[in-house]
Amino acid sequence: MPSRKSSRNHNDYPASTSSRGYSNGGYTYPIVPGQPMHYGSYNPYGTADRRQFNRDGLYNYDPYRRGEYAQSQNGGGGPGSGGPGVEDKWRNTYPYVPTSYYYHSPPPRPPPESIDLETEGGEDERENWGSKWEFIFSCVGLSVGIGNVWRFPTLAYENGGGSFLIPYFILLLFIGKPMYYMELALGQFAQRGPVSVWRLCPLGQGVGIAQCVVSCIVAIYYNVIMAYCLFYIFSSFAAEVPWSKCSKEWGYSADIESDDRCYEWSKDNPEANCAAADGKCQSSAEQYYEKVVLGIDKAFLSPTAEWTDDETKITNETYALTELGNIGDIKWDITLCLLLSWIIVFACLVKGIKSSGKVVYFTATFPYLLLLILLVYGCTLDGALEGVKELFIPKTWSGPKSIQDPQVWRKAAEQMFFSLSVSWGGLIMFGSYNKFHHKVHVTATVISSLDFITSIIAGVVIFSILGALSKETGVPLGEIVKGGQGLAFIAYPTALARLPVPQVWAIMFFFMLFLLGLDSEFALLETVLTAFYDAFPSLKRYKPIMTFLLCMSCFLISLPCMSYSGAFVFQIMDEYGGGMSVMWIAIFEVIGIMWFYGANNFAKDLNFMLNISMDGCWAWFRHYFMVIIWTLIPIFLIIIVGVSLANWEQPDYANEIKYPDWIHGIGYFLILIAAAQIPIWALFMTLYYLCAPSKRVSDVIRPTADWGPGDKQARKMYQANKAARQKGHLHGYENPAMAYPYYNYAGYHSYHM
Repeated sequence: MPSRKSSRNHNDYPASTSSRGYSNGGYTYPIVPGQPMHYGSYNPYGTADRRQFNRDGLYNYDPYRRGEYAQSQNGGGGPGSGGPGVEDKWRNTYPYVPTSYYYHSPPPRPPPESIDLETEGGEDERENWGSKWEFIFSCVGLSVGIGNVWRFPTLAYENGGGSFLIPYFILLLFIGKPMYYMELALGQFAQRGPVSVWRLCPLGQGVGIAQCVVSCIVAIYYNVIMAYCLFYIFSSFAAEVPWSKCSKEWGYSADIESDDRCYEWSKDNPEANCAAADGKCQSSAEQYYEKVVLGIDKAFLSPTAEWTDDETKITNETYALTELGNIGDIKWDITLCLLLSWIIVFACLVKGIKSSGKVVYFTATFPYLLLLILLVYGCTLDGALEGVKELFIPKTWSGPKSIQDPQVWRKAAEQMFFSLSVSWGGLIMFGSYNKFHHKVHVTATVISSLDFITSIIAGVVIFSILGALSKETGVPLGEIVKGGQGLAFIAYPTALARLPVPQVWAIMFFFMLFLLGLDSEFALLETVLTAFYDAFPSLKRYKPIMTFLLCMSCFLISLPCMSYSGAFVFQIMDEYGGGMSVMWIAIFEVIGIMWFYGANNFAKDLNFMLNISMDGCWAWFRHYFMVIIWTLIPIFLIIIVGVSLANWEQPDYANEIKYPDWIHGIGYFLILIAAAQIPIWALFMTLYYLCAPSKRVSDVIRPTADWGPGDKQARKMYQANKAARQKGHLHGYENPAMAYPYYNYAGYHSYHM
């Protein structure tokens, strides 16, 4: 029976019983008479598979063998009997392997998509948004939050209205929008979290860790505001909203009463008179917020004694948090609201973006309905125009609280980062779950513009209400309410109490505030969780446990904000942990990406991701305009931070209550615990690249070998384009974009090409 064999040049031939062996193409394979037959083809990669069988009487004389072998076949014992022959030398030198039966008729090749040539084999597929609208609404929920409705009007109120708005708009246009686009696009390109994305420049690894630290700090006190919203919602279930009148039976146990400084906003009391001896009056809404919600009237306050020339004098300034650990009792009612808020956050995050992505359809859209209703109501009030002018027209062009005040520019920059959520890591995280070719530049432009519009709407609502109250009472607009985080919980409730059926409007409004905060809280916590999942992929199987541990830890840490001195603790965390530290992170983030990796390289990566062609003058102008802006952003931020530090003023509470130096030291520590991650990890990565045998220290500022698109197919094209730029056009196996399912083994290319 003929057997299928293969020659060295891969041509099949039949078995032969010729006494001269079998041959093909001028080459004769030797036969060892009386020995097992070995056949096959040339094997360049060193494996052998020898088939042995005996066919007595089949083999005849082989002319390639010495005569001694013929004698041994005939039973002779002449010289050289049993010695090695040509066939043995051939077999020992060139091992044999049988040729596959599929060589000439291979099965159909699978499509290239099924071939995984990734260096990160076995890595789990990254989750994606269920639709592009989940991504858009999540970004809207992250950027448009309580910061727009609460923090923006507060800072505008405290920093001169229009004098604050002008720097805010300038910084938003030239820094905020480009950085917003940069972070969303960076996450979408690499499809990694804020820590793992720094494979583009290992020296900046600490920036991603610092962003996670800041996100965690902000998440802790951000939920405190959400707890206040829940408290107001529950308080609105009454015959009348409790903050509309001065009362002696406030609180759950009806044991909190207003004092003689309390008065009610109404047309019957246009002069805002009260029975206080010193003439300092407070609205019923303000006293309700301070006494019932915060309990700040029970906080431990003390004047500071100063020693000068052996003489002691008491200053007229009041200080809070003067004794370590003395923050007063924990208010149980507001603490239960905080616990409920964290439970809701946990329930929405327990399955990651698959659960939070569905919630944002409602939480990101419903608040706009209520904001527009309040906008129409506020603008129709008598005196609203005067308040709106206060927001848009600067009072003065020089001096404190003016456009020339460096502190106003610093506050505007901090609010821009806070409002857009830039440099917190959340935008990178959201972008990493997006489809690779999503038109993120359009999304970034629309959402960042929507964020600014929302801030303006909220500001107009607040200032129109303040203008109306100022005209009714004759009190200057700047003296109607104190500053601080209570502005939104004083001006808004005052307006809501005047609406028909105020209970319904109050419930809807504070529910809106809660939803705005819920969206942002998703992003803050998911940023931290994503960093863990990227570093330890096995933790993805324990998402409910990881989410529970993080939420429980943040709840316990935020308990001091529920004490009688909680408002002071809250302000220190907000001023230092969520304000100044973000500025430092933003500077080093843009330096690492735009100076070390290169603004031009980054722009080319985005052109590849978005399929943007460089043909035409407009394309070149747009490309290099963004390159120049990204390159100059660190310089602008360094100037703002440097000038504001030279004129630094320690924050106080409502311009009345100050803090001791050691409290400000804790604030500086909050900045340090985040910002110090950058130099610490930069030093660690430098030492690693310096000591590792396979690394060079100069590589610490260069992308790692596995840097590139997170999408597998896009990565093949990206590597092919990159190699083509370096070596010219690539052909065949050297092209990373080509898939070789059957011949992708070592040595094949060198032998068969």
